Amino acid sequence: MKKRYFWIILSMALPMLFAACDDSTEGLGESMMPDKDHISIDQKVYTATSRSLLAGDSILAKTSTAYLGRYTDPLYGTFEADFLAQFHCVEDFQFPEGGVAGDTAVSAEVRLYVSSFFGDSISPSHLSVYPLNKVLEEEKNYYTDLVPEEYYDATQAPLASRPYTAEDKTIPDSITEGNNYVPYIRVQLPRQFGTDIIRKYYDNPQNFANAEAFINNVCKGMYFKCDQGDGSILYVQQAQLNVTFKYFVQSSSGRVDSLITVVAQFAGTQEVIQANRFKTDKEKLKELVDNDGSCTYLKTPAGIFTEVTLPLDEIAANHINAGDTLNSVKFTLTRYNETVAGTEPAAFKMGVPKTILMVRKKDMYTFFEKNQVADNKTSYLTTFNSSDNTYTFNNMSQLITECIAEKNSGQAIDEDWNKVVLIPVVTTKDNTNNIVTIRHNLNLTSARLMGGFNPGNELQVRITYSKFAE
Repeated sequence: MKKRYFWIILSMALPMLFAACDDSTEGLGESMMPDKDHISIDQKVYTATSRSLLAGDSILAKTSTAYLGRYTDPLYGTFEADFLAQFHCVEDFQFPEGGVAGDTAVSAEVRLYVSSFFGDSISPSHLSVYPLNKVLEEEKNYYTDLVPEEYYDATQAPLASRPYTAEDKTIPDSITEGNNYVPYIRVQLPRQFGTDIIRKYYDNPQNFANAEAFINNVCKGMYFKCDQGDGSILYVQQAQLNVTFKYFVQSSSGRVDSLITVVAQFAGTQEVIQANRFKTDKEKLKELVDNDGSCTYLKTPAGIFTEVTLPLDEIAANHINAGDTLNSVKFTLTRYNETVAGTEPAAFKMGVPKTILMVRKKDMYTFFEKNQVADNKTSYLTTFNSSDNTYTFNNMSQLITECIAEKNSGQAIDEDWNKVVLIPVVTTKDNTNNIVTIRHNLNLTSARLMGGFNPGNELQVRITYSKFAE
């Protein structure tokens, strides 16, 4: 009973107790700390410089999408794309045990399934197909400045060719508007090409044991080249080799006298190599990079990246070496909306890069070669904010501290130790929404960013830091 009475009295006294604290002990904890333990938080703005960086034709193109065509832009010049493709063979593939009718193929073809395109849907172009005479090496990194002539005989006539447009207007709307329709370009191959594939199977079925055996012994692949036309770039999601043949099966009478037609399919998949070859207008792009200091550019595929030189020496002198803690480092790039003065507007407007990677310049190639993902230490991702037309990196503090620590280590450092590069990329995620791959953006996109090497075009780096009072 006394215990209960005590708690009642205490509960009645609590509001008075807290009120007394509010009135007479404000800042008590702070005032009890030694002066040297007081922490202050402040902000400071530094300036970074930026310039366009010529990426040229040489980027690592690990992708399941192939690109084909030619397009000329008034600002960036002419861009050409073609590709080399291998074809996959399922394990232990078999043609009919009793052979095929006539020991020949009925037909052979290649289909290029097109997921989308950039440019003029009805601009006429011309495609030629060449057989490869050299195997694309599985472990090799293929950059987009590869030389196709190293893999096929350019002195020989193409295996097949045909004119095409990005959209085939000869196909009825009733078909193209169907849910299951996927646009494709069909290239008729010589019948003998299909017959040779069939006969190689009956010469040695082990030639079809798996994709590696098929590529080495049957078909090394093909080179697809746009040799005429200008106006569109196709995004090819798959190249597929089809060989049509007939063979006899048992009929209802019990006799093997019923003839059926079958298509053997060998598709380009992620298990085999598709190597893109890009060719840009190097002189046009170099002129932009060297002479236009009013901004910086991002242009894909290949083309132009943006290089940023960070004010790391200043930050080190004012903060790191003084014992400050960097709480956050924010860096924002703003995109220009307007077109470039003195140039004709493009007939087809390129999209804006949606995602860009910030990576140290010294790592701009190995990052992709090693299949790395952004670690928020030396590499970062951000997405385009269309509402305010910006790309923002909200906290680069670990990058700053790591770069400065590297310089202070006393070891030899890279001359680009204080530089990062902004590269348009695409990402893929797993079922739990984690990013698992980062690849170069190979679609046609572009952006002009505030900055550039002209005086007065510096960019702001906003630092929030904390320090103990002196």
